[in-house]
Amino acid sequence: MNVKTGSVQTIWSSAAVVSAGSFCSRLMGLLRDVLIASLLGAGPMADALIVAFRIPNLFRKLFAEGSLSSAVTASITRLQKVEGEARAASFIRTCLLWTTGVFSVLFVLAEMGSSILTTILVPGLSFSSDFFAQADSLLQLTLPYLVCIGLVAFLSGVLHSRNHFLGPALAPLVLNCTLVAGAGVAWLFSLPVAQTLCIFLVLGGGLQVLLQVLCLRDAALWRGGWQLRDSQAYALGKILLPTVLSGAVFQISVVLVTILASFQSKGTIAKLYFADRLVQFPLGLIGVAIGIAVLPALSSLAISKNTQKFGEVLSSALQFTLFLSLPAAAGLFVLAHPIVQLFFERGAFSSADAAAAAGMLQAFTVGLPAFAVTRPLLSAYYAKQESRVPLLAGGANLLSTVAAGALFMQVWGGAGLAAAVSLGGWINSGLLYALLRRQGLKAIRLSRWVACYLVMSFFVGMACLWVLPYGIAGLLSIPVVAVLYILVMYIAKSPDARLLFSLSH
Repeated sequence: MNVKTGSVQTIWSSAAVVSAGSFCSRLMGLLRDVLIASLLGAGPMADALIVAFRIPNLFRKLFAEGSLSSAVTASITRLQKVEGEARAASFIRTCLLWTTGVFSVLFVLAEMGSSILTTILVPGLSFSSDFFAQADSLLQLTLPYLVCIGLVAFLSGVLHSRNHFLGPALAPLVLNCTLVAGAGVAWLFSLPVAQTLCIFLVLGGGLQVLLQVLCLRDAALWRGGWQLRDSQAYALGKILLPTVLSGAVFQISVVLVTILASFQSKGTIAKLYFADRLVQFPLGLIGVAIGIAVLPALSSLAISKNTQKFGEVLSSALQFTLFLSLPAAAGLFVLAHPIVQLFFERGAFSSADAAAAAGMLQAFTVGLPAFAVTRPLLSAYYAKQESRVPLLAGGANLLSTVAAGALFMQVWGGAGLAAAVSLGGWINSGLLYALLRRQGLKAIRLSRWVACYLVMSFFVGMACLWVLPYGIAGLLSIPVVAVLYILVMYIAKSPDARLLFSLSH
């Protein structure tokens, strides 16, 4: 992290904003999941709700938190630099028309084929007519959210291109607050929990759109002609499908293992979901935030063909990601069981459910560093407008996930499915990194500090192992262990630890 420039400092300041918003959102998301686990447990109704949420969640990860937003940011940044602000504004207006139309059509088609979607998501449980009817009716309630997802994703990309990160970072928080309110309303008025949450999901989507619109009150942006034809919009459309697919490989992997989980015992889908939600917490704070924040800078460097600086900025992003994700993975792996107990073991969620979910969480955690570095790596490809390599790497990821999942679940059940996702994640990130260097970006290199972070993560894990016998009470030591890790690395003159300290001032 020796790239000492104002632009790099801006990147990490932006990442801090995204992380802060993500932290608040993930906390509310955990509260939402705690309420769902308490009210529904890990039984058939919880499975049905999670199946119904799977399509909206997949689209949210595909678009609102992933590749549509990133592709829009890269395209607008390029247009602003090459052709000026007025041309970029015209492009934005055209893309907004197409986004609204395309996602409206997707919503109508999904409503018409909801039973087909349900069968695809849970083929192993489709023979249960009661479960199938519940899942299908809940899915139909959530599908209007698809239109909101498209608009939030596009408007977030516009805001990112203008280095405005707060509005998009707060959008997931708005959604989770709405869902928590929905769970409270269902409990307070004795309403059906699953149906109420589905309705509040759509309401939350509308509030997310409103937030982005309020952040884009620039009259000059909307002044001018509205037209459907635009050569740059067409170019964006051509690269969008491979870009979207490559950017959401992790979520597609989770959907695929959910399909495999439908052949396991009842409740496996719910436990897999809760384990996934816990690993998403550090992933959102680290990998997603850094990937979003670094994209505008990488796009500008790609346009100016400054290969050396491009490699330095990306190396900084990767190294900082590993500085945070390696110890997080070690701690989460060791303390998986008490963490699951703390958040979910209450009400209808039994101790046996917690033990099973903890095993799945440990398997997911093995892949956490790989999932985290994938985001800045993908940002590098988006900045270069390269979609072929991420698509190939993502394809290898999905094939390995399905093959390993089918094998591992025979031995380890649900934990085997999570392990398959982690294996695929390492294959994906390894291919993305290796092929980026093969394209001539030799400036991308990781320093000896990464080895130091790996060794220190081992000691973080050992420290967590020491407090493990204390159960939930031992979790109070997590902040102490985290501070000690950062302090030791700061004393050792780690550039990443020093950067973290500089951001806190």
